Amino acid sequence: MNNEIENPFSVTKATEFSDLEINEYWVNFNTEKDVSIVTLLNPNEYLPKYLIGGKGCGKTHILRYFSFPLQKIRNENNIQKILKNDKYIGFYSILGGLTSSRFKEKGIDDYQWYSIFEYYFELYICNNILATIKEIISSLDIHQSIEEKLILNIIKLFNNYEEIKVNLTFDGLIHFIENLRRKIDSQILNAAFTRKLEFEEVKVLFSPGELIFGIPNKIVDEIKIFEDVKFILIFDEYEKLFEWQKKFLNTLVWDKKTPVTFWIGARRYGYTTRETKSGQEMKSGSEFQPINLDDIIRKNEKLYKQFAEQLYLNRLAKYYETKNRKINPEELNARFCNKFEPMNEEKLIRDIIQRNNGKEYKHLKNLKKKLLQGIKFKLSLDITNENQIDSLIKEIKLYTNNNPLEQKYKIFLLYQLWFQANKNESFKNILKKVNIEYEKNIEGLNSDFKEIKDKRKKDFIAQLAKENDIINTEYSGIDKFIEISQGNARSFILLLKKSIEFAGIRGEKPMEEGGSISLESQYLSVYDTARWFYEDAELIGEVGKNTYRSLKNLTDYFVEERYCDKPVDTTISCFYIKAEELSTEALSYIDTMIMHSILIEDEEGRIEKNTKRKERLFQLNKTIAPLWNLPTVVRGSIFLSKEVAESIFNFNRHNYFDSLLKRRRDQLNAPNFRKKKYNNRSDLFSN
Repeated sequence: MNNEIENPFSVTKATEFSDLEINEYWVNFNTEKDVSIVTLLNPNEYLPKYLIGGKGCGKTHILRYFSFPLQKIRNENNIQKILKNDKYIGFYSILGGLTSSRFKEKGIDDYQWYSIFEYYFELYICNNILATIKEIISSLDIHQSIEEKLILNIIKLFNNYEEIKVNLTFDGLIHFIENLRRKIDSQILNAAFTRKLEFEEVKVLFSPGELIFGIPNKIVDEIKIFEDVKFILIFDEYEKLFEWQKKFLNTLVWDKKTPVTFWIGARRYGYTTRETKSGQEMKSGSEFQPINLDDIIRKNEKLYKQFAEQLYLNRLAKYYETKNRKINPEELNARFCNKFEPMNEEKLIRDIIQRNNGKEYKHLKNLKKKLLQGIKFKLSLDITNENQIDSLIKEIKLYTNNNPLEQKYKIFLLYQLWFQANKNESFKNILKKVNIEYEKNIEGLNSDFKEIKDKRKKDFIAQLAKENDIINTEYSGIDKFIEISQGNARSFILLLKKSIEFAGIRGEKPMEEGGSISLESQYLSVYDTARWFYEDAELIGEVGKNTYRSLKNLTDYFVEERYCDKPVDTTISCFYIKAEELSTEALSYIDTMIMHSILIEDEEGRIEKNTKRKERLFQLNKTIAPLWNLPTVVRGSIFLSKEVAESIFNFNRHNYFDSLLKRRRDQLNAPNFRKKKYNNRSDLFSN
């Protein structure tokens, strides 16, 4: 059987859905009790909307949901019901279909291209409007004479209307406009050779806005049933336009005339200007409303979880319907969630023990190596020979029953006490403190190990997995997938799609009764989705090169923090900065990473304890965090000093990053964390 049929999540992009699938898979995201995507867009008002979000946020699905083909589905093809109850018609167009890059260069003056694009754009959109109105009119009991009069009035919108000879029907008018477009297409194609545009073939026959506003106005005037109907022009892929083309579209929005209004969909990085052709800027709230889909969805994790659950349940329900099976949503949810093998920390530990049977653990070898280095550089307090080190290793093993995670906890406290110790302190006393605290923990008494285990368990499991070349399966299960997708519907669906694909390849029969999705399949899905997000960021040229270098620097820094001897007591994927101290270049690349959803900025920021100042706070997108085995949970944040932040984000300072990272590495790892020169400069890397 076709794999697409066997995988209910095979299609991840709304552009690939049929109209019926758009309707069946629709989920309205509720932002608050009585507020939703539907009420925010509100087709009952004329205020234009710019729907802004990152790739995969659901923008296209939402815009298509309000288009005329979907209105027909919801109203069972009852056109009169649409006009009387919906009171709007949604005309959906993809701006990418214009291939806007055609309208430049080839030896043609820019201002000629501007004029031709505006003219072509209006013809392109009016084709869509007329085709839709033709369909509506044909379903209504409209006398032919009314149609002829309407077409005649529309033709009068053209400057040369007296010369226009067309049949007074919608087909005749549509054919006429298509012919005008074809002439322009031919001129554009040949301009590369002729280096000119023939005036008679591309002659502009109306002023900007005359047709796009005039046609709906004439329809409302001539046909009574359209009297209270809004014409919502829905444009998707605004980011595909050049800046001057965006300004033209903004001008149409600025100059809108009833019964027309606009909804415009744009990726965050493509929403770059509010400026119109006159140089004036549109005012948010009074002249248009921006709707930031990413912020709406991410600000409420509980509501996003409900939204995500409904997304996959809709698909599963449809899948089982094709197999003539109807399962109630609660049972369907339980069955599907149970297919995902849960992470088993005990099994992971057992695998590490088995893998090291008869061998010394790597973390113990590393401890021994660091103590030997400490002896060499006189940083190991009173440890002076290898025999003392062997004795110390035995003390670390004591009471742990050969459990590598328990040994990790003890080593961490050892490192803490070693770092804090004065010159006269002895390792014997340090080990005594470690074992006293550990015995308390075994007996269930309050001890230092309670906090260590509560806060650092996941980091130490990640360290053990890396040291022993074992997959860290902390990113597993539906709830974790929802968390990792961080408000992005496509990322979530892609995680599910790839989980089923990998499970199928591995013979786990995920969609069959009794089938499963192993931890390994889930890990491969998470890693593959992260890689897709990373590689599909649409960053090119020098900006792309510098952004990826900044991301590499940032993740190298985070990895150093998580896989060190003395990890900080925060989330190793969140950071904050003092923005006023940073250069324009550094802030620019931070903003670029935000626009492409590589970094997620917390709107509330971080309040500095002493000064009460608000600092900018960021998190590495959870979808890509698994590429570096970084955590997705949020607990505190790392401070990046001016010096470090500039070396990460400012391309002019990238060459300083390696030396600063080495300095940070020495601060975080034994035995160099004992060096006075680093301890005295810890303010540069305070957490």
